[in-house]
Amino acid sequence: MRGMLCFAILVSGIYAGIYEKVEKACSMDEGESCTYLGILYQVGQGVEKSDKKAQIYYGKACKLNDAEGCSNLGDLYFLAQGTIQDFGKAKIYYKKACQLNYSEGCSNLGDLYSMNTWSEHNRTKAKGYYKKACSLGNTKACNNLKALEEEDKILIQKKAEYERLKKEQAQLKKETELLDAI
Repeated sequence: MRGMLCFAILVSGIYAGIYEKVEKACSMDEGESCTYLGILYQVGQGVEKSDKKAQIYYGKACKLNDAEGCSNLGDLYFLAQGTIQDFGKAKIYYKKACQLNYSEGCSNLGDLYSMNTWSEHNRTKAKGYYKKACSLGNTKACNNLKALEEEDKILIQKKAEYERLKKEQAQLKKETELLDAI
């Protein structure tokens, strides 16, 4: 038990030292440090967990063009952590992260556009963002892109079958009308 207490004190001391250094760097407009502070607050590592403070630090990081900070801020809005769920704001921050060539931001934007429940649902845009994320090395996005393309192939086949059946039905209707006329 005493060993665990010493370990806990050591770990909290390490985080306290890290926190002070990172906070200072963030105050000097170092975006990556602001993102790191946001992560510490979001998970409650060495500080009291606070999604609101995470949001503040991610916002500052994003303003400083730190792509991970933008994407993480988008996640807070997407998942309604410390704020109301707002897909429009999530889109803004994911898009900025993607423009900064952060693969996770592009992939998240693809996820957003592929959601059937979102008013801006757009499979073409989803595939475009997945393609960019994939080109940036995001395996999940590559798999999502492949899945959407496979779904498109199935939809094209179903549409062709529907058109064939529609023509067949029209032909049967004509034949029935001819038979009825006899």
